[in-house]
Amino acid sequence: MKRNTFLFFVCIMFVSCLIACGEGSMTQTNEVPVSTTAPETTAVPVTTKAHETTAAPVTTKAHETTAAPVTTKAPETTAAPVTTKAPVITATPVTTAAPAITTAASVVTEPATNIVIHSISELNTTEYELDSAVGDESQSTLVQDLRASYTLTPQQLGGIKAYYPRIKKINDSEYILIFHNGTYGGSVFCSRSSDCINWSRPVPVFRQRVISVNGKQDNLKYMTPDACVLSDGRILCVTAYRVEHTYYNGLAENGISISFSEDNGKTWSAPQKVYTGLNWEPSALEAKNGEIYIYFTAIATTIHQYGYGNHSSGVGLLRSTDGGKTWTPNVTEAPYLPQYVMRQYVYTNDKGIDIYSDQMPVAIELHNGTIALAVETHDDKNYTFSISYNNDGYKEDLGLDTSGPVDRQTQLFSLAGPYLAQFDSGEVVLTYHWAGTMRYRLGTADARSFFKENIILKDVGQWGSVESISSHSAVMLMGTPEYSLKVARMYLNHTINAMQITPSLTGNTQEWDDNTDAIFVSGTSQAQTAVRIAHDSEYIYILGERLDNYITGKDQLWFYVHDGNGGQYSIVASNTGITAKHQESGKSATKMLDAEKEGIEFRITTSGTENDETDTDQGVVYEFAIPKKLLTIQDGAMFFRAIMVNVDKTGGRANMDDSNPSAKLTSTAEWAKAVLK
Repeated sequence: MKRNTFLFFVCIMFVSCLIACGEGSMTQTNEVPVSTTAPETTAVPVTTKAHETTAAPVTTKAHETTAAPVTTKAPETTAAPVTTKAPVITATPVTTAAPAITTAASVVTEPATNIVIHSISELNTTEYELDSAVGDESQSTLVQDLRASYTLTPQQLGGIKAYYPRIKKINDSEYILIFHNGTYGGSVFCSRSSDCINWSRPVPVFRQRVISVNGKQDNLKYMTPDACVLSDGRILCVTAYRVEHTYYNGLAENGISISFSEDNGKTWSAPQKVYTGLNWEPSALEAKNGEIYIYFTAIATTIHQYGYGNHSSGVGLLRSTDGGKTWTPNVTEAPYLPQYVMRQYVYTNDKGIDIYSDQMPVAIELHNGTIALAVETHDDKNYTFSISYNNDGYKEDLGLDTSGPVDRQTQLFSLAGPYLAQFDSGEVVLTYHWAGTMRYRLGTADARSFFKENIILKDVGQWGSVESISSHSAVMLMGTPEYSLKVARMYLNHTINAMQITPSLTGNTQEWDDNTDAIFVSGTSQAQTAVRIAHDSEYIYILGERLDNYITGKDQLWFYVHDGNGGQYSIVASNTGITAKHQESGKSATKMLDAEKEGIEFRITTSGTENDETDTDQGVVYEFAIPKKLLTIQDGAMFFRAIMVNVDKTGGRANMDDSNPSAKLTSTAEWAKAVLK
């Protein structure tokens, strides 16, 4: 606790040093005012030796601009991630007296046509074996790409008030969005997309209609849908249905229906009833054994027994072994008893009735073949997270008086409305809602441990979802009280491979084409940086590619390398040069370095016009070469972190995005890791 307090004090002192002209105070923990004047520097000549550049003199003409990415809504409509604490800065960065290295050969401005800056979506293309990150999941993080995040309004969805959304990937160029209208449903719709950003006009899957119940008209409504892309190419959509006015009393008028699409969501088959009885939130999974499972919150049986208000919940299961033609158990009447596969005793009420819970189920089949089934468990006070595991195709039926299954974890932490996905590299991601926000946790490949909580979307409602759409990216989405859908594109950072290459340090990023493993630094602004690592016999090479529509003199990239002995090297790069420091193990003070004498080489290539708000810039390429002799490399791996400082307008405040905000010198467990190949 004392060390954390000290580090926070150091961070505050650093911010104070940067404020030279009193630009105001911080408004949130990840915004830091930056001085309007550059730090006082001393130019030091650089001898590039093996990495001597042949760049032309500085070009001062305006560059050719590149268009900003197209999104369906301005980025500011999507809430940025929230941190509850200031980033942990383990070394004191730039000070006003820091020496900088600036020469015409190492700081260059280029037209946009002469420089290639890759987006994170173009990187991490190497295919690895499943679960390649197992054992290192604690070092994995998710970062939001604001350029690819957006909000879908009712107007963009044909006037439909969308809620309870699920995105499903069909293939690399086709996606569907399933949702119901209004908070509690009515009809279920499907929209299609080729890029997971721009969506077609929705088509109905299940239509609300008027029916007769006991001689009176009532509204039959469909709600809480889910979808599953089957191995034969069909799409299964499952939904609960209920009658509006006889909801609690007409148990037999409620149930579950399914529909299939054979043309990737363009058209849908007539509804097929597969269960009779009041229920909530069905979801679907096709297992590797060929069976299709529908999980749902089963409540009809205990309502039939004890009445609404004395009822219990639990996870009911329907099973199909013939591609969805038939389902077992075939429940068509009272007592509406399904197969129970997950149920937890929570308390005994004042009438002496034992109350069980486990609801809002969603399941995924992990890479190891285990089915992980996530639920919220509701006792008389709280909603909490529980999860169970199955490897035998659900042979056991728990019945009405048993908690289970045995292989489960119960009430781990507070949440509501869980959803699960898994990345190819193994990390499981759990999303949920709480207190008007969408939150997530990353977990291990076996879904038995989950790490710290993160807030990704603010000012939202309930019942969101997550879908992995590539080896390193996922979409998280949730509806708002205004019936818009907020969609956050997330990128996965985890252990990367550093290949053997010797780049020329000339701003030519295409030299790295065979080394695409990267980490992503972004989250609070349109600016974003992708960082790659390489090496040869003498040097560690770092490439930072920064996409930035508005380049200012306050923009920086801070790069930290763990020295392998409990200390770290830091390089702070601006558009005009670098500052290098070293912090030894066990010491809070940092030592200023003469980068040339230490053998640290660099190149900064800017494509844009600094502090010009009238154009759109491309960004900055940062290249560093750090001698291996400065580091103790253990087990063929090095540990690093990157912080991007960005200002989006003249006189504006700086946003700080940290690749590993929890990193500490005392342990490399939460640093980014690069394996030297």
